[in-house]
Amino acid sequence: MTTRVEQATSLRCPVCRAKVVVALQNEVVIHNAILKVDPPTGRVTAKCARCKGWVQVPLRYTGEMTTPS
Repeated sequence: MTTRVEQATSLRCPVCRAKVVVALQNEVVIHNAILKVDPPTGRVTAKCARCKGWVQVPLRYTGEMTTPS
């Protein structure tokens, strides 16, 4: 899996304001492990643990996508 981290700041869920992404000095922490990738663009969204809404995160998937068998 290849990923590219884009410019990041701390992000909160727009629905419930829960903190989803925290930008540290050399890394980005996404507080929920459920991620969704849009295949054509590679944009990544994370599921908010509190309200289950989707939040765009500063991460773009650049690898190949495989389908489960």
